[in-house]
Amino acid sequence: MRGPHTPVNRPGRDRVKQNLNGWGVSNYAIAFSGECSHYLFSLSPRHSPCNSFRNRWALGKMFVRKITKITHVGKFKKAAIRGGEYKKYTLVYGGNGRGKTTLCAILRSLQQNDASHITKRRTFKVTTPQEVQLLLDSGKVTFDGIKWAAHHPDIHIFDQHFILENIHTGDEVGIDQRRNFYRIIVGPAGVALATEIDALDAKAMAAQTAINAEKKVLAQHVPKGMALETWLAIKADPDIAAKIVTAAAAVTAAENSSEIATRALLVPIPVPALPPGFAATLAKGLPELAAEAAAKVSAQMAKHGFHDDGEAWLSSGLARIVEDDCPFCGASVAGNALIEAYQGYFSEAYAAHLAAIQTALAELTSAVGSAVTLKVTQGISKARGDAEFWLRYTPHAVVVLPELDGAGAALTKLYQAAKAQMDLKVAKPLETPLRSSALDDALTSWGIITGSILAVNTAMFAGNILIQAVKKSSATSTLVSAQAALASLVVIENRHSSAVIPLTMSYWNQLSIKMTATEDKDKKKTELDAYDAKVLGGYEADINTYLTTFNAPFKLVKCSKSYQGRLPQSAYCLQFDGHDVDVTANAQSNDPTFYTTLSAGDKSTFALAFFLAQLKRDPDIARKVVVFDDPFTSLDDFRREITAKAIYRVANDGGFSASQVIVFSHDKYFLDSLRKNIHATDEWAALQVSITKGSATIEEWLIEREVKEGYLKEHMALCDYAQGQSGDAASMRTRMRPLLEQYIRYRFPNQIEDDHWLGAMLDVIRTTPDHPLKAIYRDLEDINDYTKVFHHEPSASFDDQEVLAHVKRTLVIVGGWAS
Repeated sequence: MRGPHTPVNRPGRDRVKQNLNGWGVSNYAIAFSGECSHYLFSLSPRHSPCNSFRNRWALGKMFVRKITKITHVGKFKKAAIRGGEYKKYTLVYGGNGRGKTTLCAILRSLQQNDASHITKRRTFKVTTPQEVQLLLDSGKVTFDGIKWAAHHPDIHIFDQHFILENIHTGDEVGIDQRRNFYRIIVGPAGVALATEIDALDAKAMAAQTAINAEKKVLAQHVPKGMALETWLAIKADPDIAAKIVTAAAAVTAAENSSEIATRALLVPIPVPALPPGFAATLAKGLPELAAEAAAKVSAQMAKHGFHDDGEAWLSSGLARIVEDDCPFCGASVAGNALIEAYQGYFSEAYAAHLAAIQTALAELTSAVGSAVTLKVTQGISKARGDAEFWLRYTPHAVVVLPELDGAGAALTKLYQAAKAQMDLKVAKPLETPLRSSALDDALTSWGIITGSILAVNTAMFAGNILIQAVKKSSATSTLVSAQAALASLVVIENRHSSAVIPLTMSYWNQLSIKMTATEDKDKKKTELDAYDAKVLGGYEADINTYLTTFNAPFKLVKCSKSYQGRLPQSAYCLQFDGHDVDVTANAQSNDPTFYTTLSAGDKSTFALAFFLAQLKRDPDIARKVVVFDDPFTSLDDFRREITAKAIYRVANDGGFSASQVIVFSHDKYFLDSLRKNIHATDEWAALQVSITKGSATIEEWLIEREVKEGYLKEHMALCDYAQGQSGDAASMRTRMRPLLEQYIRYRFPNQIEDDHWLGAMLDVIRTTPDHPLKAIYRDLEDINDYTKVFHHEPSASFDDQEVLAHVKRTLVIVGGWAS
């Protein structure tokens, strides 16, 4: 925004001209007064904007004229925007969950130029782009779903987001809130210093991070047990290469290793496989068993629902036949063909067949069971360890590939799949189980691993030949002194190698950066401390003035600054009757805390007092918009009235007045209290956020009517309808009788029972001698007879003119219509 003394170049004048055209101003002149760089407007009377608008523009003030479009943001799916332009005081009413907070989020997004405040509120199940348009005094500004066309930071917003970010979480005043609290108190100058401190602190931290990283890299080159600084101080030796060659020759001459002598050769890895007769056992039946007997037994088992345990059950029962008597019923089974079939079926050959299956099952476990699996996995692990050990002494070709790590699992799967087939054979000894894909897959996997094991075992055979030679030639002399001498020389060589020197230089460079940044940070902190001493006391006094105005039972004391956690933050107490409560105390503390000493209303009051103090100390407040979202929360009637007056004064305090105040609230009576403080009717506008056809919308709000009591509200509705201003005949049919009932109750509070309806009231009037309403009894009776049908049957047909006539007769009775 340009101010009245801002130099204006040619492109600036063109933009002014373009903006004026956009506002419908066709006759204009722009004069520039030389070095003063003033710009003046000469507008024709027919096209001149109002004086307040022209003055706001000339002074470069922010002013929201209207929200013109909201699409797919929260409940605003395709918002229907109705009502006129916004005023200096714009009051927006809406119930909870209607979208007031969404509107605040839109304004905060514009203020911070942060799209996330809008994009995170995308309407559910919508993929089309979001869009928001606002009309400001400076022209239209648009959000296209990704970004704003322009950034407008001149907005103060008081809402739950502001409170949570800067004041408290509801339970406590956290470190983040105290840091933000401090930043707001010290203002732009203090923030600039704090920002420099932050930047220097970040620079020092970044250097420390780099130092830590450099240390980790350098640690790889520092000998174990040696301090980094000691290693860095080692001097270079120009003859180091020749000395190392001499020392290495000494180590070779004295080479000895008892470990080599005692270490075993490479041991081949076991290669288990399925027992040789596994497949034959699965396929084997009992050919000598008569097919006819087998068929009878199978049919009998199927008839009686025998499944896996049928054969075992029949075999056991057959053995219990004594003297040809059935073990169940005692009847003779002599000559019974079925019993003969059983006896053939369960013969000695069959028993031998079952025994062979059990033997095969045991052989399977012995061949590839869990014990064998353990031996294989242990063998692989040992082979890998031994191969790595011997590789230090001889370049053998034994490589235990990582693929062998899956040998245990593969062998387990093979055993499980094979056992599953054998279990099927046990259950049905005379049948051959169907081919198992699980077994086929397991055999394939194990076959691949078997090939790898055999390759390793073959390499072990050749490797053992080399290892035998190493064992034979190993000496027994000690290498301790020679190795120590060689190691010390290697340390010197590594310290000054071409790979290490750049690392040490980088490390020293980061140390220098950190030291410089820390020194500069300490200087800036001293400057900030001096600045804070001038500011904090005044801010504390302003907040306490507001707390006193709101009749709060506490005040702010000991407002200071702390560097706990590196970055500056506010430290303060809340004082109750001379007792200080430190806001940094944990909410779980046994002592009084912020959480336990402040009511919900007190917390709201404290946050609001802080916000108002912020506005008071903003030197640019005159060109800013101030937004309140439900500032009246958990407050009593007194604080509600004081809050309304305080908000009114935000835009009515001489040269320190805000350009515009926008207030969102779910409390219409609070908004009405604020309205009553505004003396000029052309300075306020009332809107409401409502839900229409599933979408939130913004429309004009008749605040005077909404805050009327029920009787007055209904009376006003009937009057408007009778005068042809608003309303419809259908709703008026059922509004007359309740109005008359209230009228009679108010007029005769001790004569008419509260639960009496108009019909019962007519009975009282008719039966009471000299009743004051005797003269209008017929009118009351006619209206009652006409309207009662609509109360019982709302869909009953009606005539608009008849409704109008009865509405007028009702108004004549209660007053408000000339007969």
